[in-house]
Amino acid sequence: MTTIVLTGPESTGKSTLAVQLAERLQAGLVPEVARRYLTGQSSYRPADVLRISALQYEAESAAVAKNATVICDTDQQVVNIWWAERYGPVPDTLLARYAAQSDRFYLLCRPDIAWQPDPQREHPFARERLYALYLADLRARGLQFAEVAGEGRTRLEHARSFALEWLK
Repeated sequence: MTTIVLTGPESTGKSTLAVQLAERLQAGLVPEVARRYLTGQSSYRPADVLRISALQYEAESAAVAKNATVICDTDQQVVNIWWAERYGPVPDTLLARYAAQSDRFYLLCRPDIAWQPDPQREHPFARERLYALYLADLRARGLQFAEVAGEGRTRLEHARSFALEWLK
């Protein structure tokens, strides 16, 4: 079982890259549960983020059971950083779910592409600061990762190259 996770701040191309990588690598895809869950809602509460975390974990577990390689459009790292930004100290439930994730490789998407407005996005002017949080978390936890940069096809080829290298 191999899991590759697209991570980073909002509007950095994670969803696009996840779909493209899953197709190119013939891997299972775990979409970002929060997007589907929050569609049509104008606000959310802590209980919603807890539910999203559980649903994301369940979706990933189901994909891992069916596929040798899985591409995740976000995981518990994103949920934990999202919670910390919105509400402060992260609850033990979320911390435990993050700590329990199996071995995986992260593709950290740089905020070097244009912001795309979306009703679910909240931080158009904080992407560099949030990127630094993701980077610091990956380093502090000693997780395997690569930074993905560039636009369009270049971004995809960088991500694909890093993923293939890790899969060897």
